[in-house]
Amino acid sequence: MRLAGNWEGAELEGLCESARLAGALDKLQQQLVAQARDAGRSWTQIGESLGVSKQSAWERFSAPNEE
Repeated sequence: MRLAGNWEGAELEGLCESARLAGALDKLQQQLVAQARDAGRSWTQIGESLGVSKQSAWERFSAPNEE
């Protein structure tokens, strides 16, 4: 994956690569949040780590049946 460089004339290639990267980062965050919850970390701690409120973290990462 080319993370830096001249994207002039290759905008669509850059968009595809950025979408793949965003997807990979989202999957990584999902896994890390699940691990943090399994380790007993609170939604407050997770939110602080992500720079968001505990409510925002919970809304984004909680399973539908978790409260």
